[in-house]
Amino acid sequence: MKKLQLLCIGLLSVSTIYGQDISDALRYSQDNIQGTARFRALSGAFGALGGDMSAVSINPAGSAVFSQSHASFSVGNAELNNDTRYFNGTGSTNDSNFDLTQGGASFVFKNTSSSPWRKFTVGVAYDRTNNFDDSWFAVGTNTNSEVLVDNNNFFIAPGNSIGAYFAEYANGLRLDEISAFPNETLDQAYQNIGTDLGFVHQQAFLGYESFILEPEVNSDDNTSYIANMEQGNFNHDYTYVLLDITEK
Repeated sequence: MKKLQLLCIGLLSVSTIYGQDISDALRYSQDNIQGTARFRALSGAFGALGGDMSAVSINPAGSAVFSQSHASFSVGNAELNNDTRYFNGTGSTNDSNFDLTQGGASFVFKNTSSSPWRKFTVGVAYDRTNNFDDSWFAVGTNTNSEVLVDNNNFFIAPGNSIGAYFAEYANGLRLDEISAFPNETLDQAYQNIGTDLGFVHQQAFLGYESFILEPEVNSDDNTSYIANMEQGNFNHDYTYVLLDITEK
């Protein structure tokens, strides 16, 4: 009965289990040479020589080189500086990470009998292989829209805004090409527009269906759109923080 319950739980969990994507595979395939001072000084060469606690995580058989029980712990400090520029603003971050980079112990048991087994070792080791901690912030003033004059007529141009992004794609496209049909869900419309018309129409569709854009004339043959963006300058402030450490 318990086996049947575990099987049912496993089958129900399949739809909620996610594997690593390509970015994760690339990130975790990269590592830094960290560990004991001797291990780092020789760029990890002690992985083959043994006799070092950082080498145990690479080559467990290297613990047999120890002639007596051994333990070691290492700490390290990582400095990270990021400078950003966004419109007229600049930002700078200085992160310092002081933490345990390596620790472990190997216990050597010598055999005093006549057995060919002279000794055996039992060890446990922790090593940080990489530190992906990262943070930065960006600040700046974005010109959201501006008043322009054309033949004595005043009109508002979106400027550097999300409205400008979608308006650039939408202007020149028919309204019936960037909107959902009756009884068609937004997901279906987005997929069908991408299949039949392509990426440009999909972006225009997102701007229209999210009410960022308004057609000048509410008819299928309309090809001109207005961004629903207020005039003025806006201060933007964005902070990015990533906490990620790879260990083994």
